[in-house]
Amino acid sequence: MSSPTPSKRSAAGRPAQSGRRVLVALAVVGLLGGAYLLSRTEPPPPQLLHGPAPELTTRAGNALLQAPAGTLSAVRGEHGEPDEAGLRLRRAEEILANYRRFAQYPPGSRPAKEHPDQMTPLAPVVRQQPLYGKGQANEEVRVQLGQDRRELVGDESVRLWLRCEDSQGKVLPCQVPQATAMVAPPQESNVPSVAVRFADDGRSGDAQSDDGTLTATVQPVSLGFGQLHGPLRVQLSISMGREQGSAFFDVMYTPDAPARFAGKVSESVSGGSLVLSVGLHVTRPGRYFVIGRVDDHREQQLAYLEWDGQLVAGAQTVPLTVFGKLMHDQRPELPLRLRDVEGFLFVEDSAPDRMHLPRLAGVVHTTQVYSLADFSDREWDSEQKRRYLDEYQKDVEQAAREATQPASKAP
Repeated sequence: MSSPTPSKRSAAGRPAQSGRRVLVALAVVGLLGGAYLLSRTEPPPPQLLHGPAPELTTRAGNALLQAPAGTLSAVRGEHGEPDEAGLRLRRAEEILANYRRFAQYPPGSRPAKEHPDQMTPLAPVVRQQPLYGKGQANEEVRVQLGQDRRELVGDESVRLWLRCEDSQGKVLPCQVPQATAMVAPPQESNVPSVAVRFADDGRSGDAQSDDGTLTATVQPVSLGFGQLHGPLRVQLSISMGREQGSAFFDVMYTPDAPARFAGKVSESVSGGSLVLSVGLHVTRPGRYFVIGRVDDHREQQLAYLEWDGQLVAGAQTVPLTVFGKLMHDQRPELPLRLRDVEGFLFVEDSAPDRMHLPRLAGVVHTTQVYSLADFSDREWDSEQKRRYLDEYQKDVEQAAREATQPASKAP
């Protein structure tokens, strides 16, 4: 199933696994020019809210990591191709150019096109697989597996469904003779597994009876998993005539919400940007990550917003900022709509390393109508950004000196 200042890869105390993540990020960014990722050394970023940590290293700003053609220098060798020193210069120029382009906007206010897989977090998760059985796959039978969410909090439930189809998409009659909910991996838990019923009877979340789609609704707390903090797996067997197969679903369960969104959002224009302040009631203090999505009046996706920081217990507000230059560049039709707000508490030195909050689904706030003149068109600036620009400029200058030096001849 399903990403410097302190960053989203290791918290202030840095979890044990963060060192490996940062090394991976450094290697990838060195090749792609994602300098922004180099600067982030915190716990896994919210854009990884639903994904495994290794995928985080290349996700931020992939669309911006392509340097304009024809702008890069290279020193040519004897046969007209860049020599090794020329390639180093080209790479240094790419990194500088890419970082300049990426750092027009702050890390917490990014264009929606940079995060296409995170802009619809409430869409059902649907995948397909062959009918697996006895270590073999029957490629003539496809099993479609779906679930309406990937994280559960408290008494929330998840709807799971499956259907069998042939290679032409025709529905095939299949059954689920056995399905079991268990802690994943089961060998690490003493909590007993519990039977789950899949049916095609138009009840318990099944949309329509006898349409070939078998459905189950799973509520961890009612199945005896009320103390589990971590992954819950539903393992099932599938039968279709003499064919036998298996499949599974995974969800991440948080038994007690460390905080809850208050559902109240206020707005203001500050520093040339639009600030959407989201209310929370915090039970467990610590480092939180909050994520929101913004569309314009025409429902065109505009921005992916993130905030991370320390929160104490009690009533709190978290600012999600739509950066002014992003408004000028994208020219959305106002009013704007904040939707699908999610969050989690980062739990240091723990696996899993986060406790999810119940999400705010759908549109949670519609803004006033503003003029673009209300917002600044200046690029993002910070001490961090200037420091990285200086370092990358030095790399370019050093590579240029090396590229123009005459090659030393072997004795």
